[in-house]
This record gives sequence, C-alpha cells and structure tokens, in this order.
Amino acid sequence: MAEDMPGNLPRFKSQRIRNRSRRRRIAAAGILVIAVVLMGYGYSAGWDQFFHYRRMPFQGREVERQIIHSLSARDGADAHTPRALNGVDLATLPDGRVLSAAIDSPTLGRSLAYRVYLPPRYDDPRVSGLRYPVMYLLHGAPGGDGDWVNGASADQTADALIKTGTIPPMILVMPDGSLGNPHHDTQWGNSPVTGERVEDALVQDLIPAIDRTYRTLATAQDRAIGGNSSGGYGAVNIALHHPDRFSVAVALSGYFHADRTNDGRDIWGNAAARRENSPIALLDHQPLHIDIIAGRDDHDYLQDSRVFAKALAAHGIDHQLRIYSGGHSWEFWRDHLSGALRYVSRHLAAPTPEHS
Repeated sequence: MAEDMPGNLPRFKSQRIRNRSRRRRIAAAGILVIAVVLMGYGYSAGWDQFFHYRRMPFQGREVERQIIHSLSARDGADAHTPRALNGVDLATLPDGRVLSAAIDSPTLGRSLAYRVYLPPRYDDPRVSGLRYPVMYLLHGAPGGDGDWVNGASADQTADALIKTGTIPPMILVMPDGSLGNPHHDTQWGNSPVTGERVEDALVQDLIPAIDRTYRTLATAQDRAIGGNSSGGYGAVNIALHHPDRFSVAVALSGYFHADRTNDGRDIWGNAAARRENSPIALLDHQPLHIDIIAGRDDHDYLQDSRVFAKALAAHGIDHQLRIYSGGHSWEFWRDHLSGALRYVSRHLAAPTPEHS
C-alpha cells in the first residue's frame, strides 16, 4: 500500500478539484435560481418595490415609535384636537387595523380591491357610536393597494399621530388603481382610449360602498383624497372634478397635467381629454384646500408643483406648497405622510356621534 500512495496522490487531488468545481457549479446554479425567483416576484409585485422606489415593507412598529418619539403630545397636537375620545385616553389605545377587501364595480365590470385602515378602538363599544372622517390614498405607478402600508407605513403613521393626540382618528382607504396588475398605469382617470373609467369607479362605486360598510362621515366636508406621484396627480384631478365629494386634496411629488403612462402609453387620445384631465387647466375657484409636497431633488415634479401653486394662488384656491430635502422615493413619502395627515385633519371634522 505504501508503494502505491505516490501514484494515487495525483488522482486523489484531481478528484478533489473536480468535486470542488462541481460544488461551485451547483452553488452558482442555486444562486441563479434564487435570483430568477426574486426577479419574478419583483415583476409580479411591481419593480418599484425593489428598484425604482427602493421600497421594502417595514417590520415591527419602528415607524410608529420614531414618530411618537419626535412628537410631544402637548406641542405636536393641533389646538382643536382632543386628548381623549368619549372618555378614552388616546395614548392607551391599541393599534389600528388594516383590512383587505374588494367591491364589485359596475363601472369597471369587475372587482376593485382596496385596503382600509380602521383607527384604534374602532370596534370598541365605548366609541362604537362615532363616525369618522375619511382620507383616500392613491398609489403611484407601478403600484397597488398595499403600497401605502408597505412603502410608507401609513397605518403606523396614523396610529402614532392619533395616539399622541396630534390628529383626530380617521379612516384611510387605499384602492387598487392598477386593477390587479401593478404595471397597468391607469392614471386614476377615465380613458377614452382604453375605456377604463377608474375615476368614475372610485367616485360612483367605491365611495358609496365605503360609506355603507364603515362608519364614515359621508360628506365632502369630511372627505379628503391624496396620493404620491401619479396618485398625487390623480387625487388632485379627481378632487377638482368632484368638489361635491372632496374638500381636501394632497399631492406628494405629484404633477398637474395629463401625461403619458409610466410605460409611455397615451390613454387620453385627444387634446380635449388631455385638457379635461390636466388639473392646471381646471382651476375655477373650487372650494378646496390643496396641500402640495415636493422634494428638492425631484426636479421636474418640483417645477410642476411650483407652477401649480402659482396658478392656485391666481385663482384664489386655498393651498400650501411645502418643499423638503429628498427625491421621488418611498422614503420621502413616508417621512412626509405625517405632515399630509396633519394638514388634512385641520380641514376635516373630528369623529362625530352618529345622531348629532
């Protein structure tokens, strides 16, 4: 045996090299499979979740803790906001709830999905007689109804502001304007090209369904609409078309003229439709409060916001323009959602007993 060892050694080393090479190929194949799976999931969920907006769901309650830490209940609260609700100390409230649901939309001829945030103790018998103001939050493109929760922790933001007495409790409704496909950019409009009437579905189908299903204050004076990017555009466009349904609109990094979709399609088809869906062309002393939030690094959107603010001032429409550091990202929208909710709460009623 000892005499055979020198001859066997090269073969043994060669086998080790082949085994090592095989393991590397298997590992590389495994990494490739994982990458393909992640890319497939990224495509199905919307590229913005991973690349375009750098959005990932937040774990735990870190956003809520950060907001509560940054707020003093006394200094952070608006002057009219009560620190208790029907005798319940707001600071002791549990977390609000986010539910997933859908309606059958006759306008679309299909279902319309949405998420709804119900504020802390919505189902508590001590506050079960209250009706709440509502804010509709529209996502951008690509996107879906989970974006405001996953990307901006809207539920944690609302919880923190409510528990500190900074805003009164409110309901948040987050519809799916992409109709089940995060890459399907509808601009939240009524398209004469595709025939899809997403704006009508929201106004004619979703709002009445929400008012039937949840304890809302079902008047324009108690209803707001806002969004980010194309959702900000859609929110202002819809509010200007329907001041009988909304009294407050918020655009975070929005734009204010009818544009092509995220993938370059023209869903308007003609100049008349583009004008009818360009907020800057629709101003006519509407009784609205409009909050415009833009990032200094978001150059085209920032310029659009400045021009639109000047047009609002020329038409005597109540508004404010706020410019902060940052760009077109979920980090920016998460950081400034709290300011948007505070603006909205100043113009909507606090929760009100059902028969008042």
